[in-house]
Formats: sequence, C-alpha cells, structure tokens
Amino acid sequence: MAGVVVHRFRECQNLLDSMVVSLGAIGNFNSQRTCVEEAARRGRCSCAFAGASVPRCCADPLGMLVAFPETTLELVIAQHDSDIAALLQSLNSAQQTWGTKLQQAKEALQPKRSEEGVAKTALSEQGNASHSLGVYTLVAVLAQMHGWLRGLVFALRADLVNPPQAVQLSALLGEHSMQGRPVEYPPVSMSLEVALQQLPERVRREWELYKKHHLMDEARLMLAV
Repeated sequence: MAGVVVHRFRECQNLLDSMVVSLGAIGNFNSQRTCVEEAARRGRCSCAFAGASVPRCCADPLGMLVAFPETTLELVIAQHDSDIAALLQSLNSAQQTWGTKLQQAKEALQPKRSEEGVAKTALSEQGNASHSLGVYTLVAVLAQMHGWLRGLVFALRADLVNPPQAVQLSALLGEHSMQGRPVEYPPVSMSLEVALQQLPERVRREWELYKKHHLMDEARLMLAV
C-alpha cells in the first residue's frame, strides 16, 4: 500500500517537471508571437514614411520583417498559435493524468476485504503503523496540487484567447502571498507575457509549499528510500 502511494507520488513529481517545461515553452512562443505582430505593425506603419532610402543594414532587426509578404507573417503567427495549442493540450493531458494517479493513490489506502468479508489493510499491521499517517500526507500533497494545477490550466486556457491582459492568471497568482497566506488586497491584473514568465517558478514554489505544509517526517523518509 505505502509502496503504491510513494510510486504515484514520484510519478506526479516527474509530471510536474514536464509541465514546467511546457509552461516555459508556452511563454517563449507567446513572446515570439507578440514580437512578430509588433514588428509587422511597425513595418506597416513605417514603410509609408521610410521608403527605399533607409538602408536595411540600419533597420531594426525585427523591422526587417517588412521585407516579407504579409502572408508569410500570418503563417509564422499561425504556427506559433499551433505550437501553443499543442503545448496547452499536453498540459491538460498531464493534469488529467495527475488526477488519475491521485485516484489510484487514494484507492491504495482503501481497506481490502478477505474472503470472509473481514476488512483488513496494511495500515493495521504493526510494522507499518509508524508509516500510516505519512502515507496520507503524501496523498494530501497530491490532492492539493491537483486542484491548483486544474485552476492553472483553466486560467491559462482562458487568458490565451483574450490577450494582452491575463485576468484569470492574475487572480490565480494573486491568491496567496509567497508565504502561502491569503492576500488582503485584490490582485493586480498583469499582462499575459508577464504572467507566463512567472508560471514555471510559481508552479515549483506551490509544490514545495504544499510539501512543506503537509509532509511528515515519515513521508520524507519513505521518499528518500
């Protein structure tokens, strides 16, 4: 029983690493998309004034995009959108997998019945008594992080289709202070780009915060084995 829970905990921790990588990639693609859109806008505005007299070697590097047809820029933006959508789907799948592993860990804690119908579980064995509460704290961490990740994916999906402000992500990131205490003032709405830059580190901080608040020494020993 304890072995199953520990294994699921480690699997979720590996999932978290891949989710952090995906969040960083989403932030990068979003920044690139914003740069391409801004450069194209500046190019359309400046081409009427600059004319052919401005040497290209003196132009803003991003402004060089004016040399490409508008359809090319549209294709670049569409590719960024496609990449972001694929990463978002990967995040959603990872969050659902987390929920599945959490459920499996919970089921491992349920008492099993013998053929005579007498409930018995590994928790009742004297040898595992010292580990019983530790196992439950592992599940508590997985459950709390699962809820936060579910809110993250929801907020991310909502804000990616409504740039440039990140209303939902701002609310999520502003729910708690760095010490995990509720803040006493409304969260300030930040731009999508700024919010995306904060997400990878914030995910890791939430994970460490939940482990700090819930894990008992017995649970940490089980993870160290």
